[in-house]
Amino acid sequence: MTTSISFPNLGIYLENVGKSIDVFGFEIAFYGMIIGFGVMAGILMAAREAKITGQDPEIYFDLALYAVVLSVIGARIYYVIFNWSDYKSDSFKDTFLAIINIRNGGLGIYGGIIGALLIGILICKIKKIRILPMLDVTVLGLLIGQGIGRWGNFVNQEAYGAPTAGT
Repeated sequence: MTTSISFPNLGIYLENVGKSIDVFGFEIAFYGMIIGFGVMAGILMAAREAKITGQDPEIYFDLALYAVVLSVIGARIYYVIFNWSDYKSDSFKDTFLAIINIRNGGLGIYGGIIGALLIGILICKIKKIRILPMLDVTVLGLLIGQGIGRWGNFVNQEAYGAPTAGT
């Protein structure tokens, strides 16, 4: 699948820009790769900041293992709740399969943040760690990940705004 990307005020027009690569018959979207890179950059940023602030970076790597999974689940739940009419069906099986099929898109960042926050609070309680220092560190990772992730939205031709005619 290809798309066109244009920067009219700069005179740049890119035609037939691919949206994915094919690896052994499995399509991997550039959007997903960019989001993955943002997640990794966010984790590394949080671990670096933890070290600078005298915290154990390993705790943040442990947190990331759970937070990434629960963020995707939370993001999907959030998206499905607010787009329920797209998923409900007469058949429970069809509804369930549509809900878990994230390859067709549909993640909401707010649900991802909620999922990560909930697991972060739980891990802090289990490991008896203060939550505020952890939030101070992880918010930096969230910001860098979100910033990089927006480029994924741009490549996917969504959530970046429409071209304007200018004035």
